[in-house]
Amino acid sequence: MTYLEFLILFIGIPFVAIGLWAYKKQCLNQKNILGIGIISVIALVYTTPWDNYLIMENIWSYPTGVVLATIGYVPIEEYGFMVMQTMFAGVLWSLVSNKVDVTGLSFSWKGIVSSMILGILGAYFLSKESGTYSGLIMIWAFPPLAIQWGIGARTLISSFKTWMPIWAGFTLYLCLADAYAISEGIWTITPATRSGIEVGILPIEEALFFALTNLFVLQGLCLWQAWRNKE
Repeated sequence: MTYLEFLILFIGIPFVAIGLWAYKKQCLNQKNILGIGIISVIALVYTTPWDNYLIMENIWSYPTGVVLATIGYVPIEEYGFMVMQTMFAGVLWSLVSNKVDVTGLSFSWKGIVSSMILGILGAYFLSKESGTYSGLIMIWAFPPLAIQWGIGARTLISSFKTWMPIWAGFTLYLCLADAYAISEGIWTITPATRSGIEVGILPIEEALFFALTNLFVLQGLCLWQAWRNKE
């Protein structure tokens, strides 16, 4: 299986199906669509340098013949994955957005300090070769979390129970899809740069990556809704 075939089967088709369902339920209003679009652009811009670095340093790798082409070091299918994962999570968010009652944002030092713990752990893990991948994930994740928790910790905590099932469910789905991709040799995580802790054949670092990226999207849309509710 090629990366493009994987992307169509595991992300593209389910995304279209969920999108049509959300549209039929009239969940994709103008506010949600705009928010999803903005966060998709942010995700692409923020993740692209990080992805390029991981592949350049041989933390991720793709066998010959699996990808169509690359831009920089990153396969074009990977750019598609970044955007489609973000949009998929956003459409799932739209299904529960009318149940999320959030208004206003307020600065939180506790939120920023809490996010710093992740950055500090990341720096510690980077001191060991086996912690390279997890350390890079945590350090990369720290700035978005600091911003989101710093401006909206109370809003996110108060609404967490509403969107938590989507976060957990979509993260699990992507982990299962990732495990399949690894089993098919579509991509590889270099053993020396990870802890060796696995769930089946899925490196624990991959589960951490999907948990954090989905968290960014859902929290971002929650804060977007809180900000728009002020208008």
